[in-house]
Amino acid sequence: MSQTSRFGSRRPDAAFGIPEGETLARFEAYPDAQELIHTLVSHGVPPRSLSILGSDVTMVERVSGKIGYGRAALSAAMSGSWLGLLGGLTFVILSPDDLVTPILAGLLIGAGLGMVTGMVLFSLGRGPRRRYRSTQQVIAKTYRVVVDSGQSEAAHTAMREHEAHGDE
Repeated sequence: MSQTSRFGSRRPDAAFGIPEGETLARFEAYPDAQELIHTLVSHGVPPRSLSILGSDVTMVERVSGKIGYGRAALSAAMSGSWLGLLGGLTFVILSPDDLVTPILAGLLIGAGLGMVTGMVLFSLGRGPRRRYRSTQQVIAKTYRVVVDSGQSEAAHTAMREHEAHGDE
């Protein structure tokens, strides 16, 4: 059974295979690998022939704070105020005589209803839910810049030119 990308990728290996080719360099930081890619592309190496491969991948979740009643109320009030603003703008479109009152009323009523609804849902949701905020990131221990075999010589030439002329 063959698998094809629903977005019609021009590279058959782009979605389902690990790119093969020559490793040009290894880095410990992703921005360093990106910098080499930028250099190679600016020296004429076709972008589609380049890849960055991360090895020894780890998912890191950094906890940034806890979620309590105050944070839940604020978040729900903000969401509700957007809905109230939309309602207020609808009234302005239907009755353009007064612009400020429907918008302010919509914001306040939406924020209040959103806060009440959010607090009720927060209070009822005491199961095994998260009670903290966090960000997730996938980090590799090392990164390799790989070029397709057909563009290997062009990539090496671009690297030599860049080293000879210094940073551009």
